[in-house]
Amino acid sequence: MIGSRPGAFGSQRDGYELFSRARSSRKNFFVVEGASPYDLYDRPQCVEQAMSKRGPFFKKNL
Repeated sequence: MIGSRPGAFGSQRDGYELFSRARSSRKNFFVVEGASPYDLYDRPQCVEQAMSKRGPFFKKNL
């Protein structure tokens, strides 16, 4: 999960790289439109979008 706006330290690039390296076939990539990496922690609407995907994924796969 990444924001569509890159941050200053390469978080977006790292997100793509980590996803491509994950060996599981049960993986999902989600981009929060208009969000920077920091917005995924600090902006309630971005956090809500992220958690709406993360919660069900964790429930199914963990």
